[in-house]
Amino acid sequence: MAGETVLPDEPRAPGVLSGYELCRGSRFDAFRDSLNGVFYPARVEPTGPENPVPESRLSAATLTHLTVGFVRFGTETALDPGALGAYHVNVAMSGSVESRCGGQHVVARPGVAAVFTPREHTLLPRWGADAGQLCIKINRRSLESELETMIGRPVSSWVRFSLGFDLTTPAGKSWLSVVRLLLSELDSPQSLVRESAAHRERIERMVISSLLLAQPSDFFDALHAQGPPARSRTVKRVVDAIDAAPENQWELHVMAQVAGVGGRRLQQGFREQMGMSPMAYLRLVRLERVHDDLVAGEGSVTDVALRWGFTHLGRFASAYRDRFGEAPSETLRTLRS
Repeated sequence: MAGETVLPDEPRAPGVLSGYELCRGSRFDAFRDSLNGVFYPARVEPTGPENPVPESRLSAATLTHLTVGFVRFGTETALDPGALGAYHVNVAMSGSVESRCGGQHVVARPGVAAVFTPREHTLLPRWGADAGQLCIKINRRSLESELETMIGRPVSSWVRFSLGFDLTTPAGKSWLSVVRLLLSELDSPQSLVRESAAHRERIERMVISSLLLAQPSDFFDALHAQGPPARSRTVKRVVDAIDAAPENQWELHVMAQVAGVGGRRLQQGFREQMGMSPMAYLRLVRLERVHDDLVAGEGSVTDVALRWGFTHLGRFASAYRDRFGEAPSETLRTLRS
């Protein structure tokens, strides 16, 4: 039903993420700094009365795959974070928020959420004074890894979602039930116990997978297909060989020898069964190994890139940023900070 309040109406439910409150009733500039520190660097400007803002509230929990927060400015506000670099869902619990992403536009309100993609410009030109939103930031790699598991093949591009998300449909309600489960876990004293961490991470992944199944995207048909055909022995032999030693000096003719077929036939098989060329698959595997080594602190960016077969460092850095949403040096810097 239109206008249905799909989560507890925030003014009547002050306990949502109450154990993770960061800011309440602050000056606008202090509130803005706290918000940008939790989510994204953004231009955040009040278009209503700026101070005081006694109705403002920010609560947030940073988890393994998600950052979950409740945000209410308490005054009409405009936000321009640009391209987010992550996937993001805003669930309006009260009021309305005008939301844009690339060429798409929706007014988020109870019953209609907004789903943002990483590389298109995000703009919230009007966040109503009475609007409170549950904001869910999703790590880009976490979502794409979950998608790869679900469709059975690597994903070579970011996912473009439809912006408006109807939460009153059966699929929308199903996703919300998982979000409620996560909120319940966070509000439970058991969430502070180490043994619950694995359970909470499983729920985080359920939030991601149920979003992929519920919200239209450019991978929606693949997710709802009967299932990909079994990988042929020809393609599997090459995939296994690349996975075992991606640092080797692979060329198409070498892969064709491993497969026992001609290069053109091998390329056709990869396109049909993997959705990409053999060389694109090799690059993805190498990028994953580089990322794993940088996260583990196994050397400098140059050393790790060369170790896994990247000899042109400029092209490597560009491919790495496209894959992981950040420069390789940023991955390494995050480890050291």
